[in-house]
Amino acid sequence: MAEFTAAIVQKDEYTFVVVIVKRDVLNDNRLSAEAVKVFSRYFPLMPVVLMGQNFKGDGIFRGPETLVKLVENDRPEDLPWNTYQLRAK
Repeated sequence: MAEFTAAIVQKDEYTFVVVIVKRDVLNDNRLSAEAVKVFSRYFPLMPVVLMGQNFKGDGIFRGPETLVKLVENDRPEDLPWNTYQLRAK
């Protein structure tokens, strides 16, 4: 069974999920949209922000602009990460 890593973040009046993906996903609009769709099934009441990392380990975020601004200055290691199991359809 496959796994993914995500953090449920609560900042200001927002609750959303940040999901770690490969940089290739962040750089491709179609793949990003598909990833958001898949992860939205696991977190149906929360907006999804995708996160990759650059060569220095800094987070690169893609998602709703308001939410990205809330986490873009956080260090990735400071987010409350958990591992989740991918369920079969």
